[in-house]
Amino acid sequence: MLRPSRAVLAGSCLMLAFAPRALLAQDEAEVELDPVILIAAPTEAQGQSRIEAKVMETRHQGDGLPGMLRGLAGVTTQGGFAEDAETAINIRGLQDFGRVAVTLDGMRQNFARSGHGANGSFALDPEMLREVTVTRGPGAAAGAIAGAVALRSVSVDDLLEEGETSGGELRLRYGDLTASPTLHSAMAFRFGARTDLTLAATRSEKSDYRAADGTEVRAHQSLNGHLATLGVNLDAGRLSVSLGGQSRTYVTGRDSSTPRSNDLTTRNLGLGWHSDDLAGWELDGKLYQTNTSLDQTALTTGVARSYDTTTDGVLVTANRTIGDHALSLRLEAFSDSVTTDDPTASSLTPSGQRDIWSFSLQDRFEIAAAQLTLGLSADHYRLTSTAGNTTGAALSPRLALAWPLSETLTFNAAAALAWRPPSLNETLVDGTHPEPADFPVRPNPQLEPERATNLEIGFQYENQSVIREDDSLNLRATLFRNHVSDYIGLAWQGGVFDGYFQYANIERVRIEGIELEAAYETGPIFLTLAGQHMTGISLETGDDLSRLMPDRLTLTAGHRGGSHEVGLRFTHSAAKTTGDYATGSWKTLDLFLTKALTEEASLGLALNNILDEAYTPHLEIRPAPGFNAQASLTLRF
Repeated sequence: MLRPSRAVLAGSCLMLAFAPRALLAQDEAEVELDPVILIAAPTEAQGQSRIEAKVMETRHQGDGLPGMLRGLAGVTTQGGFAEDAETAINIRGLQDFGRVAVTLDGMRQNFARSGHGANGSFALDPEMLREVTVTRGPGAAAGAIAGAVALRSVSVDDLLEEGETSGGELRLRYGDLTASPTLHSAMAFRFGARTDLTLAATRSEKSDYRAADGTEVRAHQSLNGHLATLGVNLDAGRLSVSLGGQSRTYVTGRDSSTPRSNDLTTRNLGLGWHSDDLAGWELDGKLYQTNTSLDQTALTTGVARSYDTTTDGVLVTANRTIGDHALSLRLEAFSDSVTTDDPTASSLTPSGQRDIWSFSLQDRFEIAAAQLTLGLSADHYRLTSTAGNTTGAALSPRLALAWPLSETLTFNAAAALAWRPPSLNETLVDGTHPEPADFPVRPNPQLEPERATNLEIGFQYENQSVIREDDSLNLRATLFRNHVSDYIGLAWQGGVFDGYFQYANIERVRIEGIELEAAYETGPIFLTLAGQHMTGISLETGDDLSRLMPDRLTLTAGHRGGSHEVGLRFTHSAAKTTGDYATGSWKTLDLFLTKALTEEASLGLALNNILDEAYTPHLEIRPAPGFNAQASLTLRF
């Protein structure tokens, strides 16, 4: 139920949003259409989806990254929900330990700690985001056999038009799920033709909430985020220096016997370089250091423990065209230094260092009407620790074909081999699970890397004037199969009295499915659809994979005018009855609305879970909020 003050706020937003029809009709004459979700041309026939700033501002007001990603086909999340500050991303049923590579402004986010939740997660300030790009399938980053997610923060180009020297935006959000108003500000300055500065800050505080079934969910968190980027345009290219991060405080386990206070901080320091023409190459480079530190203190005993991950890395991409060949090179190298300080014997997150080097070459060229892409990646890793060392290397080829069947229909096919080295947690973990299930977990330096064979076929249809003269349709359907051998998981070793758990190459798994994304627009009306169906089993036991997401369909429809956008989002998720994360089926209906009050001010309203559905998202253990409302006010200057 809405609290009284927030109900008044929501009602006021509705009254302001639905201005006189004459005004709306006048605005509609100035409609300028943009796609809701850009279904980009596939890279090596891999499925790629992009959520841009305008979509976040209108259709995902304050959703956070989990809410955004659950609207994409084949993608879901674990964590970043209720009391959890850390998020893990699941693509096509695979997650954890680097199977999905996550970067923020080109910088790897590799924090990981062992537990019952996700093993490989990150935390970020969602108010800073201006673009999210999801690539399904291997080949987008080193070791990522499931896919990659590239996150981009606010930049000078988001805030200033050509010729402007200063400007910014101020955003205020308040609703049922916020304990105090969320405040986000971003400003940019241009000093002459060469130098620019972008500054941004966020303060937010989430509140506890009541689920539709009456469950009280502990979700209180406070966040302070910051970002500063300095850019210098030189004759040879653009140099940029950025420093961003956040601090969070929250309490976990308040409903258990071991509640803990948490202080989580992140820091991302990057030095970037971009050149449109460096000896004929378009070059992007990033030298960076990221750090995530989590300090926990047990509220009942006062015992403290901490987890710290520092990643030093470099990422360089280079592209050029030579004759009929479009060449792409990528060099990626990073080193993770993990330090765990836990005085108890139950520490299951080992300290150590992981080094990964990767070099890939891609050549795209045409054969008759078809476009063929050949790729090859060379990867090497090394793990070092007091508990043991391990190393390995591999070559991974890729092949993709794009064959136009007509002016509007393209057939895509791809085959790729991929390779994921074992993580520090899997290889070097050495400790005892906390009581009452106090079993030992032992290291395994002999772990073999996972090897994946990914096959895809699909069709992409793009056309205008499909039903009427002013409409457009973008449709993509993809069938995929991913076969992973030497899959790494926990296995019991030894006998009844002298046994222990250990990560091992225990099985082969096969995941296959279909994904569908579509966007249709006609005049001011827009309609998008995203859905998937997939199955995944262990080829050793025949059991279903626990983290394979259930069938899900998301349908968004709305109307866009010159000064407003209003729409509904319907999501249906099927039940998952097997595995460790069994959930029931559920349906939610959300309303979103934005209304321009002046040229500088706009108002947003999100009414979420209007049906007041009681449900728990897949991979989560706590129910989602019931009906809730949130209002946003954005000022641009």
